[in-house]
Amino acid sequence: MYRYFVQPQVDRYQNSVVGYETLIREQCEDGHWQLPADFEAIPFETQLLSLRDVVATLGKKVHFISVNLNRAQFTDSAVINALISFQQQVHPVRIVAELTEEVLITPQSSQEILASAELLSLSGVQLSLDDVGTGENQLSRIQPLLPYTTEIKFAIQNFRHDGNDALIPSKLYEWNAIAKSYGLRLIVEGIETPQDEEILDRLNIVLRQGYFYGKPHLLACQKPFSQTLKPRKSLE
Repeated sequence: MYRYFVQPQVDRYQNSVVGYETLIREQCEDGHWQLPADFEAIPFETQLLSLRDVVATLGKKVHFISVNLNRAQFTDSAVINALISFQQQVHPVRIVAELTEEVLITPQSSQEILASAELLSLSGVQLSLDDVGTGENQLSRIQPLLPYTTEIKFAIQNFRHDGNDALIPSKLYEWNAIAKSYGLRLIVEGIETPQDEEILDRLNIVLRQGYFYGKPHLLACQKPFSQTLKPRKSLE
């Protein structure tokens, strides 16, 4: 059985939740939930059925609900068309397609991804690029996508995992400047401690996600598939 867990994305200064990221989890025989063994084995249409429950429960409280897409899904025309149709059905809630892998790796993949990004942009589905500043997701590689992008996400846990904690403030400063230059939302994820919050406060970075603000949790309203918080002004 699969369900969507959700994690809040918060506006630090408005003290409000502005969006949720949806995260698929699989229930084991002993009852606990874990990452699915095979994401690609879950039909996307089935995922959208559960996403509809999330939108019905949270859509009036927030402006954005994100769904993760890997590179294979992002270049699958059936997935893209299904997501566009879903967005039209749930408007005015904004669906954000969060591209979760390193992108624009080869000329062929670049062409396919750019085509999907343009189609989503024209159809009202917003695009988020995850893990900017990590691995191949440097500005020079993702720049062609930025005209179709609404949001970038910077994961400070990636730098901690690699033992590069000291680089976090300067990299945050750099990507905050890039986001402002391109008119993008910047969400910093992986916030876990008051010290993390203090770093972002010094840089006046507003949008945040992480255990410090709320762990991924299950929405009881969802049907299995085999914080009431105030809204805020639009961030578009």
